[in-house]
Amino acid sequence: MPIQWSSQYEVGDPRTDSQHKNLFDYVNRIEKLIEQGKARHLDRQEVEHLFVFLDAYVNTHFAYEELCMALRGCKVAQKNKEAHNKFLEFWADFNRTHTPQSISVAALETLHSMLTGWLTQHICKIDVALRNAT
Repeated sequence: MPIQWSSQYEVGDPRTDSQHKNLFDYVNRIEKLIEQGKARHLDRQEVEHLFVFLDAYVNTHFAYEELCMALRGCKVAQKNKEAHNKFLEFWADFNRTHTPQSISVAALETLHSMLTGWLTQHICKIDVALRNAT
């Protein structure tokens, strides 16, 4: 079932919220890829597009969000950076073992599960602290 963006995920910074919304869209696209892969075959071009997006996302979004938290003196800035570093480790490991050309449906399910947890746990528990930061 697709995960839907709602106001509970808003952090109050339009650029960050827009980036988060894009991640929601991609997580839902992964779900569609999984369904297609189970039914017939994976769309390798779409998988490659997903990898490119995630590479760019973890490099640009994480840096921007960390900067926002630092500039606003956000109390969870260090916790956020540590969580980002753990995700970066996961993504690096995932990329070492999977490519868009060789990825399986099971690996996409793992990625989908990780990203869904990230959306519901990280954004709702850490990123939203930006709302109240000065």
